[in-house]
Amino acid sequence: MPVGVLSAEQIQRIISDGVLKSDTTVTPRISPADSAIDAPLGDSMYEMKGSRRPNAQEPVLDVIQRYKKCAERITLPRDSATVLKKGSIYLIKLKWSVVLPAGLHIRATAKSSIGRLDALVRLVADNEPEFDRVSADKRADLYVEVAPLTFPLMIKPDLALSQLRFMRGNEEWCTVPHGALVAPFEDPPVLIPPPGGSIKTSHGDPSGVLLSLNLKPEETTGFIGYCAKNDITTAINPDLKGEYAAEDFWSPVQPGPADSVTIERDRFYIFRSVERFRVPEHLSVDCQAYSEGLGDIRIHYAGFAHPFFGDGHPKGGAPLIFEVRGHSVDTILRHGDSLAKVYFRRMSTPAKPPSDPSPYSNQELTLSRCFRPWTPAQP
Repeated sequence: MPVGVLSAEQIQRIISDGVLKSDTTVTPRISPADSAIDAPLGDSMYEMKGSRRPNAQEPVLDVIQRYKKCAERITLPRDSATVLKKGSIYLIKLKWSVVLPAGLHIRATAKSSIGRLDALVRLVADNEPEFDRVSADKRADLYVEVAPLTFPLMIKPDLALSQLRFMRGNEEWCTVPHGALVAPFEDPPVLIPPPGGSIKTSHGDPSGVLLSLNLKPEETTGFIGYCAKNDITTAINPDLKGEYAAEDFWSPVQPGPADSVTIERDRFYIFRSVERFRVPEHLSVDCQAYSEGLGDIRIHYAGFAHPFFGDGHPKGGAPLIFEVRGHSVDTILRHGDSLAKVYFRRMSTPAKPPSDPSPYSNQELTLSRCFRPWTPAQP
């Protein structure tokens, strides 16, 4: 098997080989174009006193025994939803455990629909001292740590809050330098810079492409972003499509003086990148926070973009979405500020085109799929 991110076909093959273990039949939902698979929740949950990663000699059950908030395990019923409270932290066992061979490791990230609801969702594995990773040549039970910050969440067993990406070889081997992807070397281009601008790169990092904040009004709505309303008490079911009116949960954000925006403390925002992407079948995208020195804010988002993301977009490619939360003080950002960086990872084998393209592939300023499109105000 070649070095790179595993394609859907390769993932199906390793599942057949027993890399994923479950008490029930493993039938993951996966599109031919996917470079990751949804990770379904099991039925065991614990409310925790705080966030805690295992150390290299510590199974997750030991962490639970030391730091659980309630004495008893919470069993998630299948016939009704369980609400995760804002400001609480939960550890939920996944349906799967893994048996990884040498040379094959896992990266994880929250699904797009979950990150845009301001929920921290991070993979936790036995004896793994980092979130969202499982090292090669390891056997481990898998959990997700879930911390809703703005919206209470409704969950059931089998709901997927995170996704797993399998990678053969280390990340350095799998990474394509950005210079190999800039027009005219790729036709059509993989990276589309802003009008009159260029692709920015991380200093001293030939592979990291910086993403810039777009504070120009979006054509359809006429504003630059969304800000979640305060004091939301309605629990959101992230598995539903078009269930909620966006206007009931979000307020529009307009640009401030000199194309700026003030990120208020303890508020959650949705913005988009200036740069656009058209990911071909032989590449996938891995997103990371750019810097801890951006101010008193936190940037987070779904960390993966699959092959064919942005393919067929009328503007030649799709932007990525920023999820921004203010912390202790207000922070002013300006148009073009770098907020994140992306790496292009080679696929182990090229992906096949999706039969049903993801709606996020043609996104602009897009909320989680559980919200209906924004209804413009009547004149």
